[in-house]
Amino acid sequence: MALKVVVWDFDGVVFDSMHLKGEGFKELFRRHTKADETALKAFEDYHYANGGVSRFDKIAHFYTQILKKTIDADKINALVEEFGHIIEKDLFSKEHLNLEVMDFVKANHEKYIFHIASAALHTELQALCAFLGISPYFKSIEGAPPSKAKVLANLCTKYGYKPSEMVLIGDSKSDYESARVNKITFLGYNNPTLQALLPQAYISRFANLDLDYICQHNQINSI
Repeated sequence: MALKVVVWDFDGVVFDSMHLKGEGFKELFRRHTKADETALKAFEDYHYANGGVSRFDKIAHFYTQILKKTIDADKINALVEEFGHIIEKDLFSKEHLNLEVMDFVKANHEKYIFHIASAALHTELQALCAFLGISPYFKSIEGAPPSKAKVLANLCTKYGYKPSEMVLIGDSKSDYESARVNKITFLGYNNPTLQALLPQAYISRFANLDLDYICQHNQINSI
């Protein structure tokens, strides 16, 4: 079936804020824990390897899997709010916008239906896209919660999309897994690990990209 719907991950694809958020997490954890640099480095590795995971889950991971401590939902929610305040000043900057991707979006937004599906906090994501002036190019802009897999399922239900006419473009294995569980084609971008795992389903650059062709040859790809 012909490609109709393109779902874009945000951080690492449309917008380059992974480093900014990584530093924000470390500042947050330094404020509230006695974590040493080894623990912070372990989290940093996890953060960059899991771009499609929400900040709720990343904070929970740091406490339960790295520090081996329990943390309740109320504490996670409070830390998520504080994290938003930490990164807010630097996050709202057009310098982080991926111009190569946006050139493609602007040139093709009448050919395809575009959506954003992100692990970023929904309210923050909506405000950021409005600030950046990119909201008109996307039919919807969806953040967390819920999970990205659930966002994709909701798009199919709400708009009547068939998975076979959709593609998710993302920069993490969790993005790939979210697409796979929904039987949606996945294309990797901006991640050498994904390039090694999915060499035929990887976008190196958007200039002169034939998106229909690459999707036709990589429908429901698998690792």
